[in-house]
Amino acid sequence: MEEHTLKVLEFDKIIAKLQNQTACALGREVAGAIYPTDNLEVARRRQQETSEARAILQYEGNIPLGGIEDIRPQVERAALGALLHPIELLAVQGTLCSARRLSQFLVKLREKYPLIGGLGAEIESFEHVETAIAEAINQAGEVVDSASPALSRVRSELRAAHSRLIERMNSFLQSRDYRTAIQEPVITIRNDRYCIPVKAEYRGRVSGIVHDTSASGATLFIEPSVVVDLGNRYKELVVREREEVEKVLADLSAQVGSVADRIKVALNVIGLIDCIVARAKLSIVQNATEPILNGEGYIDLRAARHPLLEGEVVPIDVALGKSFKALLITGPNTGGKTVSLKTIGLLSLMAAAGLHVPADPGTEIAVFEKIFADIGDEQSIEQSLSTFSSHMGNIVRITQNVTSNSLVLLDEIGAGTDPEEGAALAKAVLDYLLNCGAKIVATTHYGELKEFAYMREGIENASVEFDPETLRPTYRLMIGIPGSSNAFAIAGRLGLDKSIVDAAQSNLARRAETTDELIRRIEETHRVAVEQRKLAERSSSSAEALRRRYEEQLARLEAARDRVESKVRERAESIIEAYTRKLDRTLEQLAAQKKDSKRAQDLKKKAEKLVEQLERQVVEPAAKKQTREELLPKETVLDRGTRVRIAGVNQDGEIVEPPHDGKVVVLVGAMRVTVPISALRKPRGESEKNGLRDESSHSAIVLEKARTLSPELHLRGLRVEIGLEHVEKYLDDAMAAGVDQVRIIHGKGTGQMRDAVHNYLKTHPGVS
Repeated sequence: MEEHTLKVLEFDKIIAKLQNQTACALGREVAGAIYPTDNLEVARRRQQETSEARAILQYEGNIPLGGIEDIRPQVERAALGALLHPIELLAVQGTLCSARRLSQFLVKLREKYPLIGGLGAEIESFEHVETAIAEAINQAGEVVDSASPALSRVRSELRAAHSRLIERMNSFLQSRDYRTAIQEPVITIRNDRYCIPVKAEYRGRVSGIVHDTSASGATLFIEPSVVVDLGNRYKELVVREREEVEKVLADLSAQVGSVADRIKVALNVIGLIDCIVARAKLSIVQNATEPILNGEGYIDLRAARHPLLEGEVVPIDVALGKSFKALLITGPNTGGKTVSLKTIGLLSLMAAAGLHVPADPGTEIAVFEKIFADIGDEQSIEQSLSTFSSHMGNIVRITQNVTSNSLVLLDEIGAGTDPEEGAALAKAVLDYLLNCGAKIVATTHYGELKEFAYMREGIENASVEFDPETLRPTYRLMIGIPGSSNAFAIAGRLGLDKSIVDAAQSNLARRAETTDELIRRIEETHRVAVEQRKLAERSSSSAEALRRRYEEQLARLEAARDRVESKVRERAESIIEAYTRKLDRTLEQLAAQKKDSKRAQDLKKKAEKLVEQLERQVVEPAAKKQTREELLPKETVLDRGTRVRIAGVNQDGEIVEPPHDGKVVVLVGAMRVTVPISALRKPRGESEKNGLRDESSHSAIVLEKARTLSPELHLRGLRVEIGLEHVEKYLDDAMAAGVDQVRIIHGKGTGQMRDAVHNYLKTHPGVS
């Protein structure tokens, strides 16, 4: 991609915005080096990365990129054997720790976001280096005593030596022999030695080494002779401590240096991830979308906005590369022609760089091999020759390097010279570029080029809309309509005498008047068509939203119904299974105890009858859901007008579009719904004739029993025979309703009812 093109389209300003979204220096560096690619697959991968990162930010939370520093200089120095300072080692440790957290976060999302998750997996963990540094250096940047056994011993000795030294110095200060000689009873340090301030005139009374004097010379800083040996010992231990600290730092630095190359690889991946996340953040800020990329030179911008314009921006729709290869934009100055040109070029660069574009979904952009731009501001009359020369220089370079997969942007083509010669030259240049197969967007003031665009195959006129009432451009780009001359309308509106305007109009050739009138009619027709299309789109959008809501609600209802039926079926099956097991155990007990076989057989028949009843009421209806809500017979012809019912919907419908890809369109009331063929059922009328009932009624039997069953059964005042009948029926209802626990109240009395109920319950298969 030409540097000149990047400059005039202000791609560098987009990069600056991108860099402002990065979280660390590594990402900022990668963002600054982003370059539009001419490889379609590379561009598509970049777009997918940006989309994945945006989805993570919107649905998974912030991506943890904090705490990461550019530690490459420290790592490289460590690799060369340099000793890293504790603060530098802390920076290494913090960055490696943050990198590990970032990797863990992204790897967890790999199944859902494979590209970003895959990059996260490429970040190698150096936890052993992290741990070694964290255990040896505290957050204040100090090497701790436990960093090594030798350091721990030296520091222990150092503290003891320091205590002895200070104790002896304090003893000296408190001595009466030296009280008059001491300037001030304090201990001070001079040249790394502990000293006492002594008055100069008493120098002879204090034996020791003079390490310094005050500025006035009135005070001498003397290390008393009695502490010199202690001071020497203390200094020796200080040196040994420094040596041990350096050994610890050397070891840690060596550990970092041993994995330096691998750390730099991880840092490069982190920089790339940060840049991708920055692209996603910029997409959110600009309300941008992922464009559909192609390699056929086709552009279809939908409601595209220039990303560098602030405030309210009028979007443009642009199509190029299918029915026509060149677009010629005409219209008034400051009308937005150049902005439209730059928008097309800049969005093409952004798409190739992996950036989302500020346009509506469905926008399609080609990945071009080369993009050329000749865009420059108009200059004064004195500079017109240099302006023309500058334009021609750019056009010469373009014609020498253009390919069939190039996008060429030409602002005010042919300007800066005689209009006739400029127009003739512009036609020839456009012809040449079209013959090369390039895609072209050009702006012009020349009316002759409008006619050329009508006549020349492959070129389409376009214009920036102008409001004759306000005398201001609307900045809307209209494809297929050339810009008309608004000079007379503007002059008259501003107050120019009508006779002058009339005279100017009469000087125009008849052909020019006819052309402008034709253009005005086309503009009016276009405006009406646009309004009608917007009205239709709004109606279509409303119907589509209503259809989506209906289908979503249908899916939710079907899922809920399936869950309820499944639970009811499972519950019923478990009850029957439990009942059967208990029945078998009871029969075994009866046989073992040689009890009345007739009683056992009666009990078995009664239990089996209950099992059959439960199966009829609960299990079989739920298991035969598909047959209850009957499928369409195989011989049913699914054509327009066929009456059907959609599974789970309490209303019949009519097929209005025949099957396609396993789906049909059904009109239910006033709603068109697209459903799979497998969801079609017999219409309600036919199902009811066949004696089919709503599936919900079967489940309702069990649910109603559970709702109305009392948790207690009272037998007080009843005879034993009647009471046992009540107990039998009550337990049957409880098991059918799926109730696990009930209470039977028999009262006291003679105890006959109590004994009878207890004996009955012992033999009942449903009681444990």
